[in-house]
Amino acid sequence: MMRWLRLRRMRRAFRAMPERDRAIFGSVRFDDRNYVETAELHGCTGEEVEHTIARVLIALGRAERGEQS
Repeated sequence: MMRWLRLRRMRRAFRAMPERDRAIFGSVRFDDRNYVETAELHGCTGEEVEHTIARVLIALGRAERGEQS
């Protein structure tokens, strides 16, 4: 499949996620914060950060493959 189509699906899936999930994911993946820093920044636990990152990665992987969530 064309790369641009996979990226478009992933971008659409990311935008459809709750703002908090996008913010937490962005803090870890884009701002290079660790889970403890991210948890403090977003007022949650490290475990919640871990679960959020996993949930976002699973959703993005499904979107890339064109699977329904």
